[in-house]
Amino acid sequence: MKLNRYSILTILSLLIGFSSCVPLKESIYLQGDMARKLDELEGQYKIEKKDYLVKPNDLLYIRVTSLDERSSAFLNNESGYTTMAGNPMSASLLGYRVGLDGAIDYPFIGKIYVAGLSLNEIARKVELAASKYIDQSGAIVKLLNDNITVMGEVTGPGRFLMNSEEISIIEAIALAGDMTDFANRKRVRLIRKDGDIPQMLIIDTTDERIMYSPYFYLKPGDIVYVEPRRLKQWTLSSIPLSFAMSFMSASLLIYSIVTN
Repeated sequence: MKLNRYSILTILSLLIGFSSCVPLKESIYLQGDMARKLDELEGQYKIEKKDYLVKPNDLLYIRVTSLDERSSAFLNNESGYTTMAGNPMSASLLGYRVGLDGAIDYPFIGKIYVAGLSLNEIARKVELAASKYIDQSGAIVKLLNDNITVMGEVTGPGRFLMNSEEISIIEAIALAGDMTDFANRKRVRLIRKDGDIPQMLIIDTTDERIMYSPYFYLKPGDIVYVEPRRLKQWTLSSIPLSFAMSFMSASLLIYSIVTN
């Protein structure tokens, strides 16, 4: 059966209409019964938040403080901190690397064992060690290798600095420009190294229950990989809009060549 130009345009319009309609349910994060109260969810799912524990090869920023900064200056690299403020990339040269034995070598103080401790615990330990030299001392401890990697079906994959002590997997995806139309929001891989053996978990970002999971908040060094949708799962209603627009342009071009 020979189709006239109006029939062809009608068929193309229908195809574009179906293909440009991405199901809303597949694009929404943290889905669930919104009528449920928060306390009901908290009672059903235990919220676990754990402090990051320092491990060998971590890089620490440490600064000893006191009421009289001149008395603590010999324990700090004052010129180095000025450089770090002007150029954050130089911070890695000023940090203290945790050795394989779990210790750092701090000037004048000596070895301080920090592996397996939280940043607050290390700060108290440094403060105690510094109190032998200066009165009313304090300590500031931060992690310099506090970055995460987001890759796969996201708009801007890359390595990102954690700009706060807590960052969720949803915030990390936002840093990478959100997922693309081809992303499988139900299969986001989280690769985390706790100890010598890395862990890999599959996370469904459309499920609100992940907010009450110990893996909702990322740790330094975590890798987030967003899987693509499988071709065999595609239907006309799940074809991304960008693909539909390309298909429409190509179809109209072919039609104009054939009819002219």
